[in-house]
Amino acid sequence: MGDLQSIGYNGQPVQQAFRPVEPPVVVLVDLGALFPREPHRSGGYNPAGLQMHSVVEGRLTCWGMCEQGYWWGLVTYAIAYGARRRSVTHWIPAWMLKPKA
Repeated sequence: MGDLQSIGYNGQPVQQAFRPVEPPVVVLVDLGALFPREPHRSGGYNPAGLQMHSVVEGRLTCWGMCEQGYWWGLVTYAIAYGARRRSVTHWIPAWMLKPKA
């Protein structure tokens, strides 16, 4: 029996892993779906706490493909806590991003 070819990347052509979005596109991010919460939890309300239950607007600046071939969007959006806001930027699965109409 001869040598077997290894399984995996064998020097085949691949598409670019990153695609900048110029100009950035406004998208909607459902934080409740992105960060699911523990079911059947009991707890109290804190008016100064992170507001992780809403749909927020974000700015999509780049598409990136992961090793398994799925697309992710690099998005910057604000998270409110009390009367304040702080921006975060991270990769979000493409299927969770919705263009703002």
